[in-house]
Amino acid sequence: MAERAVAPAERATKRPLWIVVVALLLSAIALWVSSQLVWIEVPEGRTVDGRVSGDLTGSDLVSWQVPIALFSLAAIGGVLGARGWIRRVLGVLLFAVGAWALYLVFDGSAYDVAWSGWAPGYPEQGEPSRTLWGPATAAAAGVLVVLSGAMLVVRGHRMPRLGAKYSAPGEQKAAKDPDTELWDALSEGEDPTTRS
Repeated sequence: MAERAVAPAERATKRPLWIVVVALLLSAIALWVSSQLVWIEVPEGRTVDGRVSGDLTGSDLVSWQVPIALFSLAAIGGVLGARGWIRRVLGVLLFAVGAWALYLVFDGSAYDVAWSGWAPGYPEQGEPSRTLWGPATAAAAGVLVVLSGAMLVVRGHRMPRLGAKYSAPGEQKAAKDPDTELWDALSEGEDPTTRS
């Protein structure tokens, strides 16, 4: 009966941790996807720096998406392994990187392309047009990184740490339920009846 009462409270304390982990994973996926999506649809025959160009993807225009995606993946390890003020510092860093990614999506510099006219033999058939899905996916990823960082700054010190059960022996341990201590001793190979 006591275990049932503890389990929901335990799940409630772990929920913010897993929300941050999932948000960072989704942001990494979204950034990689946005680097593969078309950001500018280019009419056939349009040239960039004298070469005929096809549609331009996020990775053709900017180089920051994949590094930030890798940073988000690496941050998952930091979120799971760190605690206390280190987790808060990571949260501040994530918040700043996410805000920077949002700035880069909306500042328009991704669309600075050196159009150089039309290739010979191609009729002029309109101007290149921006798409919605590539930048929107990158912006959604930036929002997820910002929210993850904010959640770590506000609640990171209260989130459990993965592997905390196996922390260094000199650390102070919280009081345990006597029944749980008996079962833990048995699972570690000790005989709890021989304790003084």
